[in-house]
Amino acid sequence: MLKNRIGYGIVFLISVFLFVFYHNLFFFYIFLIVALLPVFSRFACAYVFRRTQVKAGMPMGAIGTENDIPVLFEIENSSALPMPGITLEYTVENGFYPNDEVHYVSLPLPRGKSSYGWKISSVYAGKVNLSGRKVSMRDYLGIFNFKRDWDETESVTVFPKESEIIMNIIEGLLTPGEDTQADTADTVEDVTQIKEFREYRPGDRMQKVNWKITAKRDKLFVREFEKEFNRTVTLLVELRKDSDEPGFLDDLITAFYSSAVLLIDKEINFRVQWYDKDSDRFVSEIVDEPEVLSDVMSQMFASKSYDGYPAYEKYTQSQSNERDNAIYFTSPGFAPDEDKRILGTYKDKVSVICLF
Repeated sequence: MLKNRIGYGIVFLISVFLFVFYHNLFFFYIFLIVALLPVFSRFACAYVFRRTQVKAGMPMGAIGTENDIPVLFEIENSSALPMPGITLEYTVENGFYPNDEVHYVSLPLPRGKSSYGWKISSVYAGKVNLSGRKVSMRDYLGIFNFKRDWDETESVTVFPKESEIIMNIIEGLLTPGEDTQADTADTVEDVTQIKEFREYRPGDRMQKVNWKITAKRDKLFVREFEKEFNRTVTLLVELRKDSDEPGFLDDLITAFYSSAVLLIDKEINFRVQWYDKDSDRFVSEIVDEPEVLSDVMSQMFASKSYDGYPAYEKYTQSQSNERDNAIYFTSPGFAPDEDKRILGTYKDKVSVICLF
């Protein structure tokens, strides 16, 4: 804008010089036009700016971390004049990983309604918020700038990728033997029984493939499971922050989410529990279908991270059913007692522990 003002100032001085030096009507009109242009430009821009509305839209559902997040900017110029452009100032942040980075996007501004697609990315899973800050517009000459607050907030839930490592760990916990059918309801680790085998369908997970039958029939066969309702499976999530590992929470959520997806795939109802720091509440939700898991993920992403292990403490205080199976997702710094078993670790950051 300073460059434009300097340029206009030079043109104005030249027009004044020509009018004074030659002192004729033609250069007077030139001087008059140059002098009035900023006035017209300023009032025209103010007129359009008052009659321009801006909105931002994000996907209604969830999206995965491997995908860009589409953003749709909708601009309505209800005036009779087009403008060279409009600048939107906004922030994008993940609730688990807040930052102060400000983004700018400049868009053309014709008359009427216009829509512009944009893409942003989220390295980590979580609730990604787009918050509007300012809307600004320059006049035709680029020497005046109009700005106002832009009160706009949109959000989308970004789901993590599914981890085959975690799924294999949980698969081993649920089904100790490849083809073994549980013969007693008192088996601690077995929470499902194999009901039947069927041919592979597109979308089935490779963990469900029975390789022995596949080799005999020369076709892919997968295991079908039936639920046992005499046990409760609990996924206990510790939303612990770790200053030494900036991606720890993302890996922890990935481990939890992968386990939850596997349990839903096996048609096992389960409970998710975590500690909400803001309300000092131990949250417990029953999950029986993907839509409920999506809601649980949104609730969890709205929580804040914390120090210590309050989720585990709340769990031990509220636990009364000895037949519950709990899978605990926490940091490797957690020191398990003798009656707890570490099932494995994920990326050397997240410990997956079975609590009985």
